Amino acid sequence: MYAEERQQQILERVKRQGKVSVEELTELFRVSAPTVRADLTSLEERRLLRRTHGGALALETTLYEPPYSERSVARQPEKARIAACAAARVQDHETVLLDAGTTTYEIAMQLKDRMGLTVVTNSLQAAWALMDAPGNQVETILIGGAIHPRRRATLGPLASEVLKALQVDRAFIGVNGVDIKAGWTATDFDAAQVKRAMMERAREVVIVADSSKLGVSTFASIAPLTSAHVLITDSPIENPLADALAAAGVEVEVAR
Repeated sequence: MYAEERQQQILERVKRQGKVSVEELTELFRVSAPTVRADLTSLEERRLLRRTHGGALALETTLYEPPYSERSVARQPEKARIAACAAARVQDHETVLLDAGTTTYEIAMQLKDRMGLTVVTNSLQAAWALMDAPGNQVETILIGGAIHPRRRATLGPLASEVLKALQVDRAFIGVNGVDIKAGWTATDFDAAQVKRAMMERAREVVIVADSSKLGVSTFASIAPLTSAHVLITDSPIENPLADALAAAGVEVEVAR
């Protein structure tokens, strides 16, 4: 099969599935991983798809984020594993900042049975889940602000202002992109502003991001890589991103 034919089939598969992995393409076409990576690079250079860690995604704008209902079921097993690793870092009686997002919602579900936690969140979904904690063992504080239905979260200047009065043990932050140059990114400024404020108020900042976010840069910058202490993801990170994270002092934990 000629490279042009293979690349056309790859492009059709990406459009149909939304994403592909190097592993599945090597098996499908019976070619080496470097050959597949070269195909993906060629397609990306022609702006026909977007390369990610270990594969590629359908080309979308840096402003695009699927609705919450779609995000809540996408890569759910990976998010559950990431959430379990994140929750394992939390000790009883700690104070926790919980960002809005589908992975952080999974963390909230993991924390429901903990003793004496105080969880501050701008996530309507997480707050609702924590309300059902047995015996009301988790004190839940919902940050005020403008409600964004698409995110099911409170955002905006009021939310950022409330955060200035807090100091917590650790914050769990979801991002849309992890990039060497752009750092941690989100799809809009309102979300980026609140995430940045949360990171500034925590003694330990933990980024939770599945592998589809690695090597991706979205519209709004949150902060440089050096602003976080830990990244929890679902698969090993390849260079040069791995080296950049290490140089920034970011501990990487892979959820198994």
